[in-house]
Amino acid sequence: MSIASWPLPLQFDPARLQADLARIAPEEWIPHFNTNYYEGDWSGISLRAARGSHLQLYQDPTAHGVFEDTEFLERCPYFREVLSAFNCELESVRLLRLRAGSSIREHCDYKLGLEDGSLRIHVPIQTNADVHFYIEDQLVTMGVGETWYLNVNRPHRVENASVYDRVHLVIDGIVNDWVRGMFPAEAFTADPPQAPQLARPLERIPPQHPELPPDLPANPITAAIIAFLREIGLQVCSAQLSNETFLPGIAIEHGGLLVDETRLLYPGDLLHEAGHLAVAEPQRRVQMHQNAGADPAEEMMAIAWSYAAARHLHLDPLVVFHEIGYRGGGSHIAEQFNTGQYIGLPMLQWVGMALDAKQASIRDLPAYPAMIAWLRPVAMQVETPA
Repeated sequence: MSIASWPLPLQFDPARLQADLARIAPEEWIPHFNTNYYEGDWSGISLRAARGSHLQLYQDPTAHGVFEDTEFLERCPYFREVLSAFNCELESVRLLRLRAGSSIREHCDYKLGLEDGSLRIHVPIQTNADVHFYIEDQLVTMGVGETWYLNVNRPHRVENASVYDRVHLVIDGIVNDWVRGMFPAEAFTADPPQAPQLARPLERIPPQHPELPPDLPANPITAAIIAFLREIGLQVCSAQLSNETFLPGIAIEHGGLLVDETRLLYPGDLLHEAGHLAVAEPQRRVQMHQNAGADPAEEMMAIAWSYAAARHLHLDPLVVFHEIGYRGGGSHIAEQFNTGQYIGLPMLQWVGMALDAKQASIRDLPAYPAMIAWLRPVAMQVETPA
């Protein structure tokens, strides 16, 4: 059986950790992308990320790209010294801050345990006795400068009942022989899999209730996306799927989506496929089955729609535009959107789903990437004044 938590024989200087923490300005912290899973203020700083993007707080646990130091790590010499103590390949490295009085609801992450070949490490920089971290209802007490492995595949939650912020250095690494030497052999054995469930509708989330229903997928990103799709009126069901679907773990069925979380590799793929359904004419949407079609205009609208949805959910656009999709050009597409080059927006505007800045100002409505309609209206188009 895998283990839930384990202290490592590494100890770091609290004063030097806190000195580097002080090099981060208050306005540089980025709110955590998963707003459904915390109350109060949970934010972070990316020290190491794919392509060195300091704006990328989300780390897709299924993606293994080129990870580089960000500008924040360059200004923090002791953090660099801490990372050099880990004799394994490092991927994402972040500072995560939970403000005084804030809490993180119980949830499970995805493929981030030793049994998956991943090492998730926490080094507390700022904490106290009134910060409570639970894994499977067991309190894990971590002191400043200590090094802890946490299997966040397990249900876990955090309560900061103190009047001080809690800040941890969170390190993701790849298991190698050095890592194996610090753990008992059973730590690398996966828990018995849960029996899969047959297809069933996923419960809709009441708008006034921010917590996700317990029967939504364990991966919080997947759960948040599915909850959003249900809220805008798309049908989403869980199902057992074969490995022959166009995108792993996703199938289109009569205008809705089937999702097999055991096969889903990239949660953001759900937003792209949903985008195809959302931008289709309503009468055709209900007839779409297995294949979204090959219309180039709808493909561009689906890309623009999925970017808007990612922004709406406070997700890093690279959740959708990951490096495996879009023929390897996902990061380029994300960069274009992030700099205001909105591919597909004219067509979204033409069918009445979004407005460019000029039209939004004229109509006193929000401009894209905000949407004025998440599903394509019936026989409605926005006329552009001359």
